[in-house]
Amino acid sequence: MIAASCSPPAPPSSLMTWTQNAAIFAVCANLFSTALANLGFVVFLLLFACLCVSGQRRQIDTKNFPVGVAIAIGLYIGWQVVGLTYTDAPMSYALKNVFTERKIVYILPLALIFSDRRPKMRFLVAFLLTSVVGMAFSFALVNQHLHGRLGLNPAAVFRSHATQGMVFAICVALSLWFGFTQQTPWRRWAFFVLAAAFFLNMVTVTPGRSGYVVILVLIVWAFSMWRGFKGVAIGLLAASLLGIGAFYTSSSVHGRVMEGFNEVRNFSTSLHETSLGRRMVQYETTLDMIKENPIFGVGTGGYKKHFSAIAEEKYTGWRAVPFDDPHNQYLFVAAENGLVGLATFLFMIGMVLKYCLRGGSIYGKMAAGCLLAWCATSLFSGHFRTFPEGHLIAFIIGILMVNRPLGTMEFSQNARENPIKLR
Repeated sequence: MIAASCSPPAPPSSLMTWTQNAAIFAVCANLFSTALANLGFVVFLLLFACLCVSGQRRQIDTKNFPVGVAIAIGLYIGWQVVGLTYTDAPMSYALKNVFTERKIVYILPLALIFSDRRPKMRFLVAFLLTSVVGMAFSFALVNQHLHGRLGLNPAAVFRSHATQGMVFAICVALSLWFGFTQQTPWRRWAFFVLAAAFFLNMVTVTPGRSGYVVILVLIVWAFSMWRGFKGVAIGLLAASLLGIGAFYTSSSVHGRVMEGFNEVRNFSTSLHETSLGRRMVQYETTLDMIKENPIFGVGTGGYKKHFSAIAEEKYTGWRAVPFDDPHNQYLFVAAENGLVGLATFLFMIGMVLKYCLRGGSIYGKMAAGCLLAWCATSLFSGHFRTFPEGHLIAFIIGILMVNRPLGTMEFSQNARENPIKLR
């Protein structure tokens, strides 16, 4: 065990700071714009490469590098590469599917440069401030005159209403955490009001059902981190009460939930395509694909062709329309790469959770909670594959997962994981 040092914290190099800030810019820009996000990602990678070959590379935390996560990512992507050998999809299309998984690889360079507390806090503050700007625009655009003039949708100031709902759900929890860590009463209550504002937007303006799932998962996770297994029961009760309360008091939540329920119930007889009705057809067809090729799947990139063949034979009308994604991350992986591929995906999730919780850091617990929320929403979508949500979870994990032990580099005797006071 490394003893805590009484020496002052070692300041990061300018190149390290610029690399960290480029990553923070990229993940915040990702909420609004693909072009800005890609620019940020490229700048981050270029600066990281410069950092690795410069004399300042000593500040890269190779000692705490998540080797297990790197191996798990390699197995997951590697099996998809194996899937290229037996797919009947065009090779260019299949390779594009492999390239889609590049998001999770960002975890590895991020873990090397974000193991200290200060850059993590910069990220959390920047992420919260960016989300506050989005929330303010969303509330402002409820005004029909302003909405009409700008041509923007208050329910999707960010990339989509799903992205917006998931981000605001995270910010409810993040604002509460900042509030509880404040010593000054007015600051504490300012963050609590901010959390209430994010929640109010979710139940009155932003219709994304994924956001509802995220906030319920984070509630259960927060209580479980507080009280262990007993906290899970308390969290489930609190999440249930919150969900029931929102269902009966918010017309937006009530309408979205009932709309989804009716779409699922009537998907086989509906004359018109609906969001969840389409998902039910996709689930049934994808399960048929998995039954035909359970171990190895149809091959990387082969989902659309095989889905189309089964749907055309089994359905008519809108139900027979071909799709390239079943809106379920687990079914998609099992269909293309079989149960072997699904096992590598679940192993990767398990290894990430293990490294997030190693050492008991609050930041790792945050990352683990977000990962579990993504796992839950990915039962109804492919949020590890979609551009905004996939990049978002990869950067959250990469930035928050690894924590440098006390007494090394940045940390001094007093730099412990006690409640944090913002200056």
